[in-house]
Amino acid sequence: MDQDDSLRNPITFRCTCTREFTHENAYSKHQRSCMKGKKRLFSALSKAKVILGSYKRSRVDGYTCLNTTSSSEHPHRPRESLPSTEQVNELSNVEASNMCSTPSGMHHPHDVLGAGPSLQDHPPAAASSAGIGAASMEMDEDEGLSLAQRRSRRIGVPMPLRYRQHEDVLPQPLPSALPGHTTPAQEPNPQEPPEPSDVSTGDRASLPVPPFRTARNVFGLIRQFFSSTPPSHDPEEAVTLQDISYVPNVASAELDALADTHDVSFHPYPNRSSFELGHWYWNGSVQKSHQSFKELIDIVGHPDFDPDNVRNTSWDKINSKLGASVADDETDEWEDEDAGWRKTQVTIQVPFSRTTAQPGVRPYIAAELYHRSLISIIREKLSNPHDDELFHYEPYQLRWSAPHLPREVDIQGELYGSLAFMDAHRQLQESPREEGCDIPRVVVALMFWSDATHLTTFGNAKLWPLYMYFGNESKYRRCKPSCNLANHVAYFQKLPDSFKDFTGTYTGGKGIGREYATHCQRELFQAQWKVLLDHEFLEAYEHGIVILCCDGIKRRFYPRLFTYSADYPEKVLIATIRQLGGCPCTRCLIPTARLHNLGMSRDRQQRSTMARSHASRSHLVATARKFIYEKNYGIDSAAVESLLKSESWVPNSNSLSDSLSAFGFNVFSALVVDLLHEFELGVWRMLLIHLLRVLFALNKDLVHELDRRYRQVPPFGPATIRRFSANISEMSNLAARNFEDLLQCSIPVFEGLLPEPHNKIIMDLLFIMAHWHGLAKLRMHSDLTLAILDQQTTDLGAQFREFKATVCAAYSTQELDREVDVRSRRQIRDAAKRTETGKAYGVGRGIAARTNAKGKQKASAEHLQHTPLPRQPRRKKSFNLQTYKFHALGDYVTSIRHFGTTDSYSTEPGELEHRTPKGRYRRTDRRAFVQQLTQIERRQTRLRRIKQRQQQRQQQRQQQRTSRVESNESASDPQLHHYIGQSEKLNDEVGHYLRSNAGDPAMKDFLPRLKDHILDRTGPAASGSSMEKATHTDQERASILFKRNRIYHHNLVRFNYTTYDVRRAQDVINPRTPHCNIMLLQHDDGHDGHYRYAKVLGIHHVNVVCAGNVYKSCRTEFLFVRWYESVQDHAWETHTLSRIHFLPLMNPEAFGFVDPGAVLRACHIIPVFSRGQRNSNDGISLVAGDKHDWKEYYVNSFVDRDTLMRFHFGLGVGHVYSHSMGVLEACNSAPQPAGQTSAQVQDECIEDNAMELAQPFGREQDEEDENGDYIGVEETCFLGPENNASTESIIEALDEMFMDCTLDFDYEN
Repeated sequence: MDQDDSLRNPITFRCTCTREFTHENAYSKHQRSCMKGKKRLFSALSKAKVILGSYKRSRVDGYTCLNTTSSSEHPHRPRESLPSTEQVNELSNVEASNMCSTPSGMHHPHDVLGAGPSLQDHPPAAASSAGIGAASMEMDEDEGLSLAQRRSRRIGVPMPLRYRQHEDVLPQPLPSALPGHTTPAQEPNPQEPPEPSDVSTGDRASLPVPPFRTARNVFGLIRQFFSSTPPSHDPEEAVTLQDISYVPNVASAELDALADTHDVSFHPYPNRSSFELGHWYWNGSVQKSHQSFKELIDIVGHPDFDPDNVRNTSWDKINSKLGASVADDETDEWEDEDAGWRKTQVTIQVPFSRTTAQPGVRPYIAAELYHRSLISIIREKLSNPHDDELFHYEPYQLRWSAPHLPREVDIQGELYGSLAFMDAHRQLQESPREEGCDIPRVVVALMFWSDATHLTTFGNAKLWPLYMYFGNESKYRRCKPSCNLANHVAYFQKLPDSFKDFTGTYTGGKGIGREYATHCQRELFQAQWKVLLDHEFLEAYEHGIVILCCDGIKRRFYPRLFTYSADYPEKVLIATIRQLGGCPCTRCLIPTARLHNLGMSRDRQQRSTMARSHASRSHLVATARKFIYEKNYGIDSAAVESLLKSESWVPNSNSLSDSLSAFGFNVFSALVVDLLHEFELGVWRMLLIHLLRVLFALNKDLVHELDRRYRQVPPFGPATIRRFSANISEMSNLAARNFEDLLQCSIPVFEGLLPEPHNKIIMDLLFIMAHWHGLAKLRMHSDLTLAILDQQTTDLGAQFREFKATVCAAYSTQELDREVDVRSRRQIRDAAKRTETGKAYGVGRGIAARTNAKGKQKASAEHLQHTPLPRQPRRKKSFNLQTYKFHALGDYVTSIRHFGTTDSYSTEPGELEHRTPKGRYRRTDRRAFVQQLTQIERRQTRLRRIKQRQQQRQQQRQQQRTSRVESNESASDPQLHHYIGQSEKLNDEVGHYLRSNAGDPAMKDFLPRLKDHILDRTGPAASGSSMEKATHTDQERASILFKRNRIYHHNLVRFNYTTYDVRRAQDVINPRTPHCNIMLLQHDDGHDGHYRYAKVLGIHHVNVVCAGNVYKSCRTEFLFVRWYESVQDHAWETHTLSRIHFLPLMNPEAFGFVDPGAVLRACHIIPVFSRGQRNSNDGISLVAGDKHDWKEYYVNSFVDRDTLMRFHFGLGVGHVYSHSMGVLEACNSAPQPAGQTSAQVQDECIEDNAMELAQPFGREQDEEDENGDYIGVEETCFLGPENNASTESIIEALDEMFMDCTLDFDYEN
């Protein structure tokens, strides 16, 4: 009987990801690629670190329980207690149960001692329970002290450079919220009186429960959720290192063609071959490139491709099915949810005043709106497994707890972690549930973009699209057009030209005025929004919609509108206010006369007290509309103007406000700030133009000097700072990114062009503007950086007012040449329009009035446009601060605190998305292109969904092949700190290389210095400081030999680094281009700056052979550099950049060698143009290239956001080295807390980073390849007592292993 049961119920193996297997071999194979198992193991190790760390700290502080000290400072932080026996056993069981899921390339914590520096320079670490046992059995006078406290002689001594893992820590996803990671239960405080025994169970259940918090990762980030239980769906579990890396990787694309997809449905395509061709045609680029051609070759060259399957495919019928909309008869049934397009007639009520021939209100069918249902789009999104996996159902608050900060600080970034989302989620959870419904309730964050765009460079084809994004998805994916997360909701229509004919029939042919046409256009826009906000959407807004999610759980989703991004003309249309009226702001009622008070305390107060609201508007607009639609008053009549003009309202209904205000929606606060149009194309462009006017008024030649300096600014990065090739003063064809580059490089360019004190005022203004712009564009803000941005906003307003009062008043500025030309062309264009209507006047009257004998006009509009006009006189121009764009700069801090960082809702993603309809327009016949655009959108979307299903089927096979493919793509591996090519084709014999450069000052003592550098890096006395120089004897240098006596050269070196917002990025250094400058940490305690700078002259490697073992060689990579010397340190208080210069060529410290592992990243060096060049001749060193040296250089700290945060030392979340050094600096300058020493703080920081060794995302990197040549980041220490180990590594390993042991080890002896 038992045997029969075993046959009917075979043994199943269940993985932590809930997958079950009946064969042990398949189960073991799955464990090697299961990401959830790896993450669960990592979470278990993180929990072990927390428990053991709390035990250690409790012994140091002399307490028996940690929660009695931390609850008062951090009321929301879960209290920790001593690990009990049950907790330790439970943790051991969890770790043991997950050890089977550990990948083969991952080291067990007990096996890391001999790992060496291959794992991204992490120090060896070992966690052992023996330390706890030894500590409990050892009884001496130092029982309460840790090992770091007893090691007082090593306080302040940095670790060797090759073991400083905190200088480059790999980014990792946010801490996982696995069900096993629960908030520790609060234990009673012995100092508090016990609770009365008569408290009922129900009263105890009503006590507030602390929110669920995740473990702290290596960067100090913690997620705190709204509820006390972990979320049922955590998208962060699906995030990998590749997802948070900007390093290009082609491995995934190569794997797509390897999978077997026989079980995938390609409907409506009959087979895979035809589907691949159709997908290549519709979702490929319109303009075929070489890459597109290679993709086509891969398709037709695939073994499964069958030409017979393609030959008989009915392409037109398939394209018709793919592009069918909801209203079409040929709509097909799709495998998943599909939100097709609809066409709806939009009718508006046109009022005719009592002064017209036929007064009254007349209906007019204004347009046919192509749109999609908002609810259908939501259903389509949540039914897609690929999108649902990364869709955040529950918000969380991201907090930062770093060792150098006195308390936790809030982090602002994503919308789903913002205060607005938390408030919406809290209100939803606290509201009454639907009757008989107890399923989870979720907020769906809707974010809208709309803006009209030209579809062609020449022509009048325009499109007015409305895009919708989901704030539940990461902004890093939303901002990538390649992720296709922009949902095309509608294509708005404008009033047709036939509208004039319609109005002429009721006005007696007199036509309508501009105010009247503008009012009707606003009515049409609001009527189209009324169509989108249909009954189904409003019902879902109030009661929600039930959707079965991809994880098998039913949830009720409530759509909520959070942000609406648009430029100022569009915002005016949405907010239904007058453009540039008496109160031009869309968020407040501050009048134009007070817009210049940016940063003043009164201005801050008025922004909140004078905020616009639906309540104050609705009564006034309702009264005005009664005058117009019932009493036939004119649009601009005195009665209407007296009601609305004072607050710049217009007599139009607001569909968004009228429909959603009852649910708490405020359309005015939803109109978020727009950095692209308000600052880059607004305030900064306005200032740049006026600075050009000032230079022109002072001396015309200064404008030419400005253009020359900008052309000499070196580029940086692949596209960060582009070469300024054209004259900047002409300002022709400049986009927002060009104006951003101009601002970031403006300080060296404008310096010294104007006399003092005007030069100092302009330098301070440019510095504050660049600083404010960099902070406003940060992708990750903390409370600390927001306080800095708030102060910079105050300084910016004050500096602008000083600039206007002092500098602008000293010069009589006039229009520039380009401004005169623009005004002249505008006058010609206006005259041409008047000529076409037969109402020419002014300049064009004489031309238009001349007719021939037959009465025909000689001058047409086209002829008038090409007719040259006499040069217009220059008009005086003054600097105006009373603009909406200048006023809007005061709302950025508030907006970031409420909605997250500006990149989440900037208009830039919408501008990038415009490329999509422009590319689709080329596939249309240019006539009824709107309908064709909707069909193309459906084809591409449906084909992408089929492709995604195909990729999901092949995911398991991809994971099996990933390791083999990635091994050939080391250059794109984000886990490496740097990558130098393995080729040894470019080489020289050392003697020949020295002889060919003989006499060059840079090559003096090249070989001895190189051997000293190698000895410093590999010898037992290796120090971490790049400034410390050890003295080596000739005998020691003679022990270093080079294999085949050759030195190898390389063209490029790629440096991967972790950015401030915990992403992985890459810099490429090429010594033969301006991309040749690097920055390193300054480890010299006698220097005030944090960084050193060098110019890379060469990238080399040698295969080092030790005299004691000639059969073994070690690849040693190094950079030959020319050092910069600091002249002036960077200072935020005095508004000064770092200023550096080259050391003299004859200085023995002018040249040197750098370990590539010590480089932080590339830096942008700009000459100080006002100081001039150093050499008037051709230079004396060909290797150093001193021919083009300048006397001094600026370090551009505003070149990108990551560089900016490196100069805000200690405020970059991803810059872990600044956290650790911040602790060391605090130890030297600030008093320490009671019971804690500086060595303790440093030891705890290193302990936190040690858990990086157990990351489940990494893969094993071998120290040597098959030829014995090292291919890792650091060289092999063959002089150490063990292979891949040194004395320092053993010291650090013992320090970690016996951190709680009371034995005192004498390391020195």
